[in-house]
Amino acid sequence: MVEGPGCTLNGEKIRSRVKTGQKVVEIRGSTPKKNEPQTNSFQVFGGCQYTGVETLGKELFLFFGQRALRVHFGMNGSMRVNPCDRQLGKGTPPALKVQLTSDTVCFFDSTVEIRLSEPCVLKVRAMESLDVCSSKFSFSRAEDVVKRAGCRMLCDVLLDQSVLPGVGNIIKNEALFDSGLNPAVKVNQLTEVQIRHLVKMTRDFTLLFYKCRKAGSPLYKHYKVYKRPTCGQCDGKVTVCRLGEDGRMTYFCQRCQNADAGQVNVGKLPSRNSLVGWVHGRGLGSSEEVCKEEEQEWACHLCTLINKPSGRSCDACLTPRPERGSEIQPKSRVRNLHPHFHRSERKAFPDEKSRTPFREDLFESSHFAERFK
Repeated sequence: MVEGPGCTLNGEKIRSRVKTGQKVVEIRGSTPKKNEPQTNSFQVFGGCQYTGVETLGKELFLFFGQRALRVHFGMNGSMRVNPCDRQLGKGTPPALKVQLTSDTVCFFDSTVEIRLSEPCVLKVRAMESLDVCSSKFSFSRAEDVVKRAGCRMLCDVLLDQSVLPGVGNIIKNEALFDSGLNPAVKVNQLTEVQIRHLVKMTRDFTLLFYKCRKAGSPLYKHYKVYKRPTCGQCDGKVTVCRLGEDGRMTYFCQRCQNADAGQVNVGKLPSRNSLVGWVHGRGLGSSEEVCKEEEQEWACHLCTLINKPSGRSCDACLTPRPERGSEIQPKSRVRNLHPHFHRSERKAFPDEKSRTPFREDLFESSHFAERFK
């Protein structure tokens, strides 16, 4: 399943590469399902002007005036902007091909529906603060919505797109592990602190997911339970079962995830060795589209320690956190760590011939003796 981070990245790709204002030259959908008429209902978009793209959780909306296209990427959906003819000739044909004045967007293995633009815009605006992939995500609102789930199991609540849009099975399993909670625990068994921690762990793993996908880093290396035979924390056996209203595959560790929520102490849970700061520090992609500044780990420019998002000064050397926009560029930071680049720093000092010699007789004079008593 293409989860929220993948959909968000697809939206960013379209937003950055496809200019608005272009008109639809041609639009084609794949062969309709069996027993459906062979008509191209997408022809109503012919000549319409492309006005923008929005994402909400796992949904992507392309807007063309009063009408919109709603795209859901399903299990293995993908998209390409301006693909060459050779790429289109391989594999399955696109589910939808939108040819604009200057650009072409193709969607593969995806479900595409025609919608009216106004309801789509209203839906995005009404729920964007619950979208775990949005920069407008609101922790307080998310906590309130989760609390209302009452007697539902956590595994069902997290996958409910009306509660936290964008959460998929990977995020569900890993966020529950980070929260120390068994997937079968019900919401009304949690304290407010545990609910707050669950929402934070869900958001944190979503950001990790997003940054790994954007940087091209392998996310599976950070799995603790998902599709693993043993727990990444205690090395115990991972339990695999179908659980919840929809019987989705669920992975959890019975040692690390307690079925009794009352026994879970949030303050004593191990923290994940997050890749978020690593990705940001190496310049593998900014996260301004999704991650708020107060949620980002930051690297000290003096000792290079990766500090917690809440830290105002470095934990190791107490250097103040740099103001936004004043951080040292990643390349220069790496360059300073390499021994061959220390020459430029040495040039700031006088050479041996021009250096003033140290005079022991001057230091031993009565003037200096009085000062250093």
